[in-house]
Amino acid sequence: MTKLLLAVLAAVALCAAVLVGNTARVARTAAPVAVTPVSVVVDSAGAIARLAASVTLPTISYEEGTQAPDSAAFRALHEQLRTGFPLVHARLTRETVAGLSLLYTWPGTDSSLAPVIVMGHLDVVPVIPGTEAEWTQPAFGGVIADGFVWGRGTLDDKVAVLAALEAAEGALRGGFQPKRTIYFAFGHDEEVGGSGARAIKETLVKRGIKGPALVIDEGGVIAPGSMVGTNGAVALVGASEKGFLSLQLTVRGAGGHSSTPPEHSAIGQLAMAIAKLESSPFPLVLDGPTRAMMERLRGTMPYGKRLALSNLWLFGPMITKGMAAKPSGAAMLRTTTAVTIVKGGVKANVLPIEARATVNFRIRPGETIASVTERVQHVIGDSGVTIEAVGFKTDPSAVSDPAGRGFAAIERSLREINPDPALVVAPYLVVGGTDSRIWSELSSQTFRFLAIPVTADALTRIHGTNERVPVGGYLMAVRFYDRLLRNTDGM
Repeated sequence: MTKLLLAVLAAVALCAAVLVGNTARVARTAAPVAVTPVSVVVDSAGAIARLAASVTLPTISYEEGTQAPDSAAFRALHEQLRTGFPLVHARLTRETVAGLSLLYTWPGTDSSLAPVIVMGHLDVVPVIPGTEAEWTQPAFGGVIADGFVWGRGTLDDKVAVLAALEAAEGALRGGFQPKRTIYFAFGHDEEVGGSGARAIKETLVKRGIKGPALVIDEGGVIAPGSMVGTNGAVALVGASEKGFLSLQLTVRGAGGHSSTPPEHSAIGQLAMAIAKLESSPFPLVLDGPTRAMMERLRGTMPYGKRLALSNLWLFGPMITKGMAAKPSGAAMLRTTTAVTIVKGGVKANVLPIEARATVNFRIRPGETIASVTERVQHVIGDSGVTIEAVGFKTDPSAVSDPAGRGFAAIERSLREINPDPALVVAPYLVVGGTDSRIWSELSSQTFRFLAIPVTADALTRIHGTNERVPVGGYLMAVRFYDRLLRNTDGM
């Protein structure tokens, strides 16, 4: 008995030593690389005015098959950019691709170097009908008030387009010439699938572009530490994004009078299929960019959390369960299931002949359109429910390497304008979608980040009511792009 007790105590002591040792090792490597702060001069008033002016143009992408975009609004935006950034348009080559998308080419001094691609999109989503009166400022008013620029596109995504061009204009004014060729690729229909971005990619690939040294698009932001459980701010740089799939479930019935219903109507049978899906969520998996994010964050956390995150081999299940308690956390750990459209029935006393539901899945890296579809068929297990893919679909993007030179250039550029030592720069999984997914197979340095500090409240305004960007946040984005354009020389 004594020997058994001693063995148990020895095992406990060894385990404790491993836990403490791993935690200490993380603490020693957690400090960020120090950089020298850089002052970037920006035409603040002009930059804010140009962003606000772009918002007044309703470059809306409507749901497929409902309404064509206003091409005149897009062309007016093209003209605004031409007059607003004269040096860019005098010294860079601008092409219109796929009708309304824009591609700018800034030739580098060394054509042997792989290029850099800076992305953004010109289109915005419409205002939800009936909510117009809920806006504090008109959605397309371009109003500057209370320290914000208000309106559609101020967060998604004219903000990135204008900030990148502001930085380029300023760099040209200062005589900067990049070593690497820099492409500015601005699609016109990201919100409905991104055919413009794909056309730009095809254009560049035909010209011999094989593997860009860096691709940067929207997707990540500078978030308060409270959103991820740390004390300082966190720059979330998207290293991958989830895939997108909508499956339509269809059930056909005999119809007839509601006074003599079958055991299950078409709607009832469909409801059972939906209930099966919602009660059988996809498994939670702590890996890929989400695990890498937690590993970057742990060095700044209180000791208890740091110990747990430094020893995921033991505490991984507990951390996974804790993250999954919130929808935002669960979305980073699993393929999500969302029933978004249900149709069926035309009259209270008439049995429906057909009932349909659309279920949207955001697919985590490691799963595919095929594997998700197969699992849905298995979970429903009803031959009377027809399952077919509808609309836009895409597999998850490849996962980019946060240890690469592109990520390092992003981090350095951010720290040069925001030297706060408490700031953590971490990779993460973008649960939405961006145009940059089309490049991720060609470049392991495809990232999604916009250097704007946001709050949890701001995130609800993207695609929602009262979209707005802080004036200071927008100017920070301009400064970030300025440094990034220059720092690509050292990649």
